[in-house]
Amino acid sequence: MRLSFGVMAVQRAPGGRFEWIAPAVLAAALATPSVGRAEPARVFRLPSEPIDIALVRFGIQAGVSVGGFPAAGCDGRSRPLLGVFTASSALARLLPAGCRFERLDARAFRISGASAAVRPPAPPQAPSSVEITELVVTAEKRREPLRGSPFAVTAVGGDTLERTGAGSFAEAALQIAGVTETNLGPGRNKIFIRGISDGAFTGRTQSTVGLYLDDVPITYNAPDPDLRLADIERVEVLRGPQGTLYGSGSIGGIVRLVTARPDVTGFRARMVAEGMLNAHADRSFGGEAMINVPVVKGRAAVRAVAYVDELSGYLDNPSLRLEDVNRGRRSGGRVSALADLGGGWTVQAAAVRQGIETSDSQYVQGAGRRSRDTRVREPHDNDFKLASLSFGHAGSTADVRVSGAYIDHDLETRYDATGAFDLAADRIAAVDEQQRVELLVGEAVATSAAESRLRWLAGAFVSHSREMNAAVLDATLSGGDRRSVFERHDHLTETAVFGELTYDLTHRLTATGGGRLFRTRVETRADRFGLTNAGPAIIRGEDTDSGFAPKLRLSYAVSPDIVAYAQAQDGYRAGGFNVPAQADGVPGGPDVRAFGPDRLRSYEVGGEATLLDRRLTVRVAAFRARWRDVQTDQFRDSGLPVTLNIGDGSNTGLEFEAQWRPDAHWLARVSGLLGDPELTRTEAAFPARVDIGLPGVAKASGAVDLAYRWDVARGVRVELSGQAAYVGRSFLTFDGASASAMGDYLQGRIAASLRTRSWEGQAYVANVTGARGDTFAFGNPFSRSRARQATPLPPRTFGLAIRRSF
Repeated sequence: MRLSFGVMAVQRAPGGRFEWIAPAVLAAALATPSVGRAEPARVFRLPSEPIDIALVRFGIQAGVSVGGFPAAGCDGRSRPLLGVFTASSALARLLPAGCRFERLDARAFRISGASAAVRPPAPPQAPSSVEITELVVTAEKRREPLRGSPFAVTAVGGDTLERTGAGSFAEAALQIAGVTETNLGPGRNKIFIRGISDGAFTGRTQSTVGLYLDDVPITYNAPDPDLRLADIERVEVLRGPQGTLYGSGSIGGIVRLVTARPDVTGFRARMVAEGMLNAHADRSFGGEAMINVPVVKGRAAVRAVAYVDELSGYLDNPSLRLEDVNRGRRSGGRVSALADLGGGWTVQAAAVRQGIETSDSQYVQGAGRRSRDTRVREPHDNDFKLASLSFGHAGSTADVRVSGAYIDHDLETRYDATGAFDLAADRIAAVDEQQRVELLVGEAVATSAAESRLRWLAGAFVSHSREMNAAVLDATLSGGDRRSVFERHDHLTETAVFGELTYDLTHRLTATGGGRLFRTRVETRADRFGLTNAGPAIIRGEDTDSGFAPKLRLSYAVSPDIVAYAQAQDGYRAGGFNVPAQADGVPGGPDVRAFGPDRLRSYEVGGEATLLDRRLTVRVAAFRARWRDVQTDQFRDSGLPVTLNIGDGSNTGLEFEAQWRPDAHWLARVSGLLGDPELTRTEAAFPARVDIGLPGVAKASGAVDLAYRWDVARGVRVELSGQAAYVGRSFLTFDGASASAMGDYLQGRIAASLRTRSWEGQAYVANVTGARGDTFAFGNPFSRSRARQATPLPPRTFGLAIRRSF
């Protein structure tokens, strides 16, 4: 029996789009020889499915004929395939164990079983071509090759994360265009993308950036949990508002940490050990272990990773006669299981837990110092737990994924509050804050599987978060008492349906339109106001918001390697309520009982060009964002937070990324952002300036990554690399006080590694110049009015990492 495809088919047109081709045209193409010519590369999208169905899809997408099937010994399911490949290399990756193939000519292949003597010849390559290992992104809820994607996305693979020493997203962000993260401390930071900043403080506003672990949102208004990037396949950053696909809390963009999936094909294991010594002779270490075990070979597997990091301190507290006070520890792990249920269905379950314990905060009093005089130590604990379950089905018409998750995020922080509130100036005291966020989330998404001119996506989403916040003033350290400041409980529910349609208007021009119908409801209850007798005994609030978040995109394939696009899309966040101003017992500061939702719309044009025989890839985007009723978290005079709508804002900017790989030895990457974030209208509730930009984000930033590698012997590779990142000047707050200026620094890292098939050793120097730039002009809301605060870069650090794969 011979499978052939010639009745009706579609083929890839330039730019990765599809055009219909008639049977006669297809037959002529199959008969056309191309002996001596290199195989063309094209985009393949093939799910894991029964091999007979997979070969039909392969033949249609490759525009080739496949014969010889069924073949004895060649059965089971195909391997999933997505990326840019030649037909020969795609077929080699697609076929399961037990299958072989022979290339008959440029347009025909023959399948055989493992027992046959047929072996695939090496696919011909153009002499000047460079092999492309294509990253795949799923940030738009469908699998797409990174190259040629018509939207502003960056994907950083796991190998690059290790080479550049990115153990957390904050470290990875330095090399990603347009991404900024505050530096309050491990597990305490906020992420901004494209200069869309609502302020540097964390309070009641929902995050401007959606942070996801695989398909699960892991933040609401809590800070980045600072998960270690252990056993991570890639990090994806989708820039610009993503209200259509991701809903509330994504007005700046999306960050997805994509974990390595359990591998059902065989046993895998890996161990990592790392030791560090900083310029103050303080030692620290880290370790990581991963194991992947097939439970039923080819059908089910379990993958587990565990890790620990000891974080060295580098700040002193002369007042308490302590050195290296800001030491910390991060430990955790992740277990995931994957099973093929048959009939195209798979199920995956995962559990994650991480804890961060830091013995003190990392700010100083006065620029250029590495010490501060506080009367109380300021520890912070951050515990993160997640459980998720998802079902997926790959069908001939649609691919379906249904997922659910539970997140429990607990934070405890102590601040030095000596002399705060109604205390005497010399009364030693502390404020203990506790926050717990529980999030239940479920989503169902279906995407078209057939490659045709019309493609679609449809989904439904529901989430419910429960949050408790409490603060206690503890003056027992100097003979006082403990008093509750406040306690509040918030419930937020969001429901939505969303969808997108993509249609190839021509073989070059594609239109995408979509939208999200949403409804959010917030309920707040607050009481236990122990610092005043004048305030209410209890407050309650309820608010509902609903709307539609649209999206429109046009993309044009100028050539197979050049794609341009223009798009408009929206983002939104829900409103909420504040604790009343009189609750802190201190007059002064805005008394805002409620804050409303805010909306952001972004317009952008951009594109990607792959040039010089695919050695150089450039991505560029120009954007204009308009932000109405900007929400921001600020502090009253007492140090307690207040959330308000500060006015309207905007940002106009240009971002770029380029990667140059001239040969098998050199790799160079450069990225940057030039923007003009600003307030365009202010409200009377807060004294903001419109001429200083938005807080915590610079108007200019950039990064360079350079690597050189060579094979010194068979199976032995040496690599040298270096990175540098520049962060421009910005202000901590909307008022632009001179004491809140920060940024305008450059930091760098160099590394050398030696790698064999199973071993790798890497030596590196971080902050190689010993720069002391102020990364964040903040640390304690109860004392920032009495002394300037700054957060210096960690000192120069020398490290050695050993990695072993099994």
